[in-house]
Amino acid sequence: MKNRLIELLSDSSIGLDSDTSPESAAAHLILYLTEWKRWNAKINLTAERDELSVINKHIYESLQYARVISPTGSLVDIGSGAGFPGIPVKIIRPRLEIVLVESKRKRANFLKAAIRSIELSKIQCVHGRVTDFPELIGKYDFVTLRHVLAPHLSLPLGAGLLTLGGSLILQTSCDRSFQFDFLDSLRLSLVNEIFFEGLGSLHSKIMVFKRNPS
Repeated sequence: MKNRLIELLSDSSIGLDSDTSPESAAAHLILYLTEWKRWNAKINLTAERDELSVINKHIYESLQYARVISPTGSLVDIGSGAGFPGIPVKIIRPRLEIVLVESKRKRANFLKAAIRSIELSKIQCVHGRVTDFPELIGKYDFVTLRHVLAPHLSLPLGAGLLTLGGSLILQTSCDRSFQFDFLDSLRLSLVNEIFFEGLGSLHSKIMVFKRNPS
């Protein structure tokens, strides 16, 4: 397990912070997996039932976000669920200030427990929906989303949280094509797509949207 984590973390395209080694990041992720295993038996955080499957799918996919996230700034992870991508991103970008937003109370409780267990700083979990927190509007350099809703539903949730020039990062499968004729109304522009191999024969991509001036 540790060797697989170090292998993933050694990928030069991810680019760990200068003061973070693959070994130290792997140690933090192992602490996360210990907490995940304890809670997953009770509240079904993921469909995966063993640590290696979580590493190969969720942690691997979460690390891909780091390709377009700078070492500093602020980030909000919408619908964080079991902590993906927010917690792995925090571990390899320790100077980022991160807020995890999770609407399900049990999962929010897990996230808070995981943050304490790993002893992460400058990260918090809030329980509720994005719309419950108007104080988050316009404050974040990065917003992360995983594809669970159609883009015309999910992108508006994140667009309003961005600072001008901020990046909204959406992960989805490569075989999904979307019509983005609504982007102007959200003051967003699609600026990048990064493709990567997913679990097994599945392939995924990260779509990066920038917040435009009004």
